[in-house]
Amino acid sequence: QECVDEIVSVDDEEIANAILFLLEKQKLVVEGAGAASVASVLHNKFAIKPNDKMGLILSGGNIDITMLSVIIEKGLLKSNRKMRLKVVLVDKPGSLQGLTDILSSVGANIVQVEYDRTSVMLKYGDALITLGLETKGEEHKALIREKLKASGYTFSEIS
Repeated sequence: QECVDEIVSVDDEEIANAILFLLEKQKLVVEGAGAASVASVLHNKFAIKPNDKMGLILSGGNIDITMLSVIIEKGLLKSNRKMRLKVVLVDKPGSLQGLTDILSSVGANIVQVEYDRTSVMLKYGDALITLGLETKGEEHKALIREKLKASGYTFSEIS
């Protein structure tokens, strides 16, 4: 107790942000408890003066690979480096190519495609396309939305 100045708490989302930060910027795989100290600094949980010196303990690599995958995926979505869309197309030859041509023209990299023409939610003759795109930030996402709207596509974003 003599050496402790302050105790702060961090939530799961802040810890996930810290894990992603450590993975991306420091190339370190750290479990949640081991990233808590970094989370407290990243999320300004206490005042740090310009000349303060501190040491943060990073411990444990015992993180479930599935959890790590979820943290990465959510982090990319939140930082506008990934976008997921649902687009309804007429189910005829060339429809998907027309959509991908538009996405290619604005530099969106398609990393996942699902093609569903049997959903009971669709009209006969339609197909539901779910796309995962790599993007370059919010401006790039806005450009993609604008281009799809201008081309007459009906779509929704998936968070």
